[in-house]
Amino acid sequence: MSADAADVLAEMGRLKARSRALAHGGAWLPALVLAALPLLSIALYRSPFSSIAEAGGGTIEFPYWAGLPEQQRTSLGSYLFWLIAAPLAFGLVGQWYRHRERRAGVRVPWRIPVAAGATGLLCLLALFAAPSGQHGPGWAGAATSWWQGLLTPLLGVAAAVIALGIIERSAGITLSGLWMAALAWQFCATGLVGGLTGWQSWVLGGGSGPALGGQLTLGGMDRPAPALLIMTAPLVLTAVYRAVRQK
Repeated sequence: MSADAADVLAEMGRLKARSRALAHGGAWLPALVLAALPLLSIALYRSPFSSIAEAGGGTIEFPYWAGLPEQQRTSLGSYLFWLIAAPLAFGLVGQWYRHRERRAGVRVPWRIPVAAGATGLLCLLALFAAPSGQHGPGWAGAATSWWQGLLTPLLGVAAAVIALGIIERSAGITLSGLWMAALAWQFCATGLVGGLTGWQSWVLGGGSGPALGGQLTLGGMDRPAPALLIMTAPLVLTAVYRAVRQK
């Protein structure tokens, strides 16, 4: 291969990399917008920085309209928050991508994460038809209910994050969405913020004793606010990293 041909191929490679960076350089803002939803939902809990035991006990209602199995201020307030805040967030994401299309002339299939989030909203409406009830701290953690783990609007946000990561070809955003979905499902399935399944408690216990489940209190994981901060931290850090790289 001649030197001229090698130079042309090298230049084509640089142009391709530059085009890809330009096309996917705007993912940081949608990621931050989606991360803001769980963080803002901290205000929905009666005692976001205390566990239910520290707050004096009580019952927890499901579906978990606030997002996590903890006492909320009002069910109606939690439901209205997601019904209003989520569409606003998805609308902002759509407007951001439209702005980038006009300004930079690049397009990504941004409707996919918006559609995923909208599907999550439809699932939120479907929660009205889901079995409802309440339980106290004595029940929580006694068993893992896979279907009860689905009764949270946080899964809709996680689905939108995963879709965003896929279309933006970002492993960091995709893994952040999976992390959010896994924690949201597990906490709601066990009925405890920071709840552990039986096999997890058995492993953490050194492989001895019965696998009865438990609760992780390290870093405040048994409280809504710290749990949501840990749940969204990977997404926020990934978004900030991508934003810094664009400058």
